[in-house]
Amino acid sequence: MHSHFDLLTNAEVGQNLPVRRGWIACIGALLWVASVALYAADGFGLAVGLLWLFGLVLAGAALYEPIARPARLDLLAPLGLVAVFAPLYLIRFASLPVQVNSDEVAIMYYAKKYASLPHPDMFGLSEYFGHPVALLVVWGKLGNLFGGVTLDHMRLLHALTGLLTIGISYALFRQLLAVPWALVASAVLGLNHSFGMISRMAMRENTPVLVEVAALALLLYGLRRRNLFATFLGGGVAGLGYYVHFPGRMIFPLWVVFLVVLAIVYRPPRLGRLATVAIAGFVLVALPYVVAYLQAPADLKQHQREALLLTKDGRELQKSWVFEDSVWGGIAKNIEWGLGAFNNDHVDEAFIYPNFGHGIVDPLTGGLLWLGVLTLLVQAIRRRGPPWAVFPLVSFLVLWLVFAFLVGQAPDYPRMLVILPFVAYLVAEAIRLLAGLLKRAAPAVAIAALLAIGAWNGVIGWDFIDSGQFYGDDIGGTGRFVQSHSGIPGERFYIAADQGSLAYYVWGTPEIWMQRLQLFAREDSQIGGVVDPRSLPQFAANPPFIIFMRAELWNRVKHDFRQRYPHYGVHEITPDGLHLAVGVRRA
Repeated sequence: MHSHFDLLTNAEVGQNLPVRRGWIACIGALLWVASVALYAADGFGLAVGLLWLFGLVLAGAALYEPIARPARLDLLAPLGLVAVFAPLYLIRFASLPVQVNSDEVAIMYYAKKYASLPHPDMFGLSEYFGHPVALLVVWGKLGNLFGGVTLDHMRLLHALTGLLTIGISYALFRQLLAVPWALVASAVLGLNHSFGMISRMAMRENTPVLVEVAALALLLYGLRRRNLFATFLGGGVAGLGYYVHFPGRMIFPLWVVFLVVLAIVYRPPRLGRLATVAIAGFVLVALPYVVAYLQAPADLKQHQREALLLTKDGRELQKSWVFEDSVWGGIAKNIEWGLGAFNNDHVDEAFIYPNFGHGIVDPLTGGLLWLGVLTLLVQAIRRRGPPWAVFPLVSFLVLWLVFAFLVGQAPDYPRMLVILPFVAYLVAEAIRLLAGLLKRAAPAVAIAALLAIGAWNGVIGWDFIDSGQFYGDDIGGTGRFVQSHSGIPGERFYIAADQGSLAYYVWGTPEIWMQRLQLFAREDSQIGGVVDPRSLPQFAANPPFIIFMRAELWNRVKHDFRQRYPHYGVHEITPDGLHLAVGVRRA
């Protein structure tokens, strides 16, 4: 039995050194090397996947040591958080927000496609802008378990992932804070309007945050308790960030930067050993994706290159994205908008969550954030706090600067979701500082702060919902109309549009328009196709059918259409009457 001091609690903690299981580790390493070599030479298959998985399991078994059982309160707290936030994330998730962005449809389409493949490359890059295949397969399989890949089911899946993230974030914050303040930090994260609204969409943007809070909770626990098994697990979970969404790649670099700062400033013992184990876990999980990326064709890597200002493609895209005349003008605007992202009302440049007039956080959170930064900075300089407290500070500053100086299209809210756990922690520290000034009223200060943050974010979130209800949405309105009518026997759907003045959707191509209809219909065969507006006067089909078109086009053809199909009806898809569904029933 050996003992050491936990630098957070300053208490002596007993620890059994793990039994040396070198032969198990060697077998695991050989299996893993074989899996990666086979994958590089011949692609993914069942044998490759099993060898890789068994290699990981054996490597973990070689490092196994018990992880302390959490206190009962620490087990109940995440469940309580999930229960409290469930109504906010789940009530009317299918219909609110009304808006359905094009990425929701694309993610559903590719999740359905890859989940149906007999042998998908689980390490590889997909046709969807090179996004990882693995998450699309998992997303599609989970959607099928819910009853099918539909808007309702995929929104439910993403909302549940958001709730799970809030619950697990408590485990991360609990490594740094006492129970009440860990609850406050998790609540700040859950109340954030950007995280909440994006989690209510049929996407996968919050999965990197889920991986992030789980990985960092394990890594912090392993570092504090000198637990090699937890450290290995944390490194491995961080490696999963490569298989979910691009921002997930930032998880492990954050840990590396923190370890460098820790080594320079605090010089704790055995740090090199823990760092090596974390790196081993990360490499064992992430390296197959790196192999896949290196072997992937250039077109699958184009989107990733364009995301970074470090590449020529990225700089050119940024220039055109913000309508600047020069590359340096585009970069300057990215830096300006990125650095001010938490204290301005600049809209989401990804246009996934275009809530005009509001920033990624509410103004109160934006102010408390910098108070928290200043508080921890002063504590770090004076060495008054535990070394672990600098982790969220360092991570926030790194991500803040990366999203301003290295990643384009700032502020891109979906990418920036990975910074929100650190924002929540810093805000909790600011509230704790203010509560400390009024010791007798500390609970009241914390409650009042959370109520104010919650009310402000509620108003901001409702602005987006209200905008969708007032203006409607071409994708969402059309899709829901198809969904509600696809049960009619023999019903077929058409869209009459071009890519010019008579475009039905704001964006897209005829192929994408078809996908948008197919995902809401019961059967793909119900989608009749795209009709050229010029040939609409000669269009002929057997009822019942529905044609979606712009009001301008309907006004041109309605006289002839009425004569050929007297049993027709016209329905407004959007409240402004610009998008119509012209339905023809049987006589």
